[in-house]
Amino acid sequence: MSSALLVNCAVSTITEVEGALASQRMSDAAEAIRRQEEEAHKAEIARIAAKQEEHEKQERQKRLEQDCLDIEAAERQLEMRKQALRDAPKGPHIGDYDNDDDDDGSVSASAGHQVRHISIHSFYSLLTIMSDISGNYKGQDDEASAG
Repeated sequence: MSSALLVNCAVSTITEVEGALASQRMSDAAEAIRRQEEEAHKAEIARIAAKQEEHEKQERQKRLEQDCLDIEAAERQLEMRKQALRDAPKGPHIGDYDNDDDDDGSVSASAGHQVRHISIHSFYSLLTIMSDISGNYKGQDDEASAG
């Protein structure tokens, strides 16, 4: 009997060990799957972060390029205004109407109109430049709120 008992004990131990090994294999397989899923999740997060960073970099680059274009346009516009002021005839000031050499000392209607038009246009250009620099829209925002 003792040999039957030993055989039963050995069979029982072998069965337990085989069950434990099968359970350990299943546990190891589940752990390997979990690790693969975790690695895939980390890789997906890294891919999304890299994509977001690239998108933000492109947006910053676009804003920088647009800012450069805006600055260049403003500089060209300012230079054109300066040139227009330099090119404007150096006529009399507003109120100085006696610039003709007519016998009667009067200014002809077309010359007076031209002087006023150039003076008003120059004054308007100067106001526009000043309002652009100060950030006001045509210089009316501060006056309207102050008044």
